[in-house]
Amino acid sequence: MSTEFIYIFIKIFFINLYIFGLNLKFVNKKYNKINIMLCLLFSIIISLMYLLTQEYLDRLLIIVIMYFMQLAALKVIIARDEKKGLMISNLISNSITYAGFVISTIIESVIIRISGVKSGIFNILLILLIEFILLVKIIRIRRFKYGLIFLKNSSYEYFDIIVINISAVVILAYYLSGNYYGNLTKQIVICIILLGLMMIILIQKTLTLYYKQKLLHQTLEDYKTEIADKDKKIKELSDEKYKISKLNHEFYNRQKALEKKVADYISNVSVETANELAITEQIADLSKEYSSKLEDIKHSDKLPTTEIEEIDDMFKYMQSECKKNNIEFKLQINGNIHHMINQIIPKDKLVTLIGDHLRDAIIAINSSNNSFKSIIAILGKADEFYEFCVFDTGIEFELETLLALGTKPITTHKDTGGTGYGFMTTFETLRESKGSLVIEEKHKMSENDYTKAVRIIFDGKAQYRISSYRMKEQNKSIL
Repeated sequence: MSTEFIYIFIKIFFINLYIFGLNLKFVNKKYNKINIMLCLLFSIIISLMYLLTQEYLDRLLIIVIMYFMQLAALKVIIARDEKKGLMISNLISNSITYAGFVISTIIESVIIRISGVKSGIFNILLILLIEFILLVKIIRIRRFKYGLIFLKNSSYEYFDIIVINISAVVILAYYLSGNYYGNLTKQIVICIILLGLMMIILIQKTLTLYYKQKLLHQTLEDYKTEIADKDKKIKELSDEKYKISKLNHEFYNRQKALEKKVADYISNVSVETANELAITEQIADLSKEYSSKLEDIKHSDKLPTTEIEEIDDMFKYMQSECKKNNIEFKLQINGNIHHMINQIIPKDKLVTLIGDHLRDAIIAINSSNNSFKSIIAILGKADEFYEFCVFDTGIEFELETLLALGTKPITTHKDTGGTGYGFMTTFETLRESKGSLVIEEKHKMSENDYTKAVRIIFDGKAQYRISSYRMKEQNKSIL
């Protein structure tokens, strides 16, 4: 093996070793014996690859291959839960190492000129020693004590873009600085191609950030609207409380006067029967008047609105049906439902889904002996997907019914009006919208909790899933 090959091997070996060392620091990984041994091993492997390919491949292509080999090695060295940001970390480490090598070469040339010592092995070792000192100074900077925080935080994505640009330019500058004597046209073409590819990646990343910000802005607007609605509801409740307090105050004195009259009547048994009838009528009238005024104030609870008439009408109708059956009805609207009916599911299909599943919940509650009668309906954005969810305190599904849903009309409540066609319609709708049906049962029917939840999630997966304490969770794609 020639002396030149030895010099190149030493140079590439230490460059790779420095890159691995910087990566470990940037992701806040300890320099233990195992990590050091792995870094040495992978540095040797990559250096041998460099020696074997340098005569056949362009130097920039070899640098790119080295980068991806380093990335593969880092995924072995670094634990699974710390792999986030490795691509950017390795890009930064490469750019710093190459920049440090160039600076060290300049410093070394000054020292050699002053000292007059010229020895190949001495020169390369001096360069690598100077670079080692420079890199140690860098990693001891206080801001790097716990690594590069932005690598693990998605809120620094704009900073990622800046770092990618700077690192790429540094690596390309290193490539050109070492090849000025070669085929300049070929080098320029390669650089333009790589810069073009990087530009495409950066444009894609920038557009992604733009849409994320746009979605965040829309979400903030939805929250503002929701807060305004809550403030309006609080004001309505405060006004209602004031009116009821005023009504109680108004009737208090009249009630006390009537109580005294009754007491006087009881103490005077000689009063005519007509007086007794008059007092009874007064009590009945007072009670009727109070009840009437109180009913005017405490009208049916106002439901949150979706601002879509057909959907709001269906919720109001189901509220009235719950009231007839002495069932508590609660409704929660999350986010902008207009987007849901414009982009995900047609309005008429959504109205049908709401009616079918709320009707099923009412039937399930009426079929149970549970004294706790309540339904909660939730419509809107949950996490990243839109969904419609119904919680009820009624009886459970029969396992046979759960397993056959969507395959044929089947119901547990034929005697109380159930037909099974509601779920058939649901499955047809979900096939069209690629939504998923999830049925959750956490425990047996309880006097203080909800028996089950029927969730229709528009997640694009088109699945039917059962999560029940009665059986292991099953995932069925039967839509």
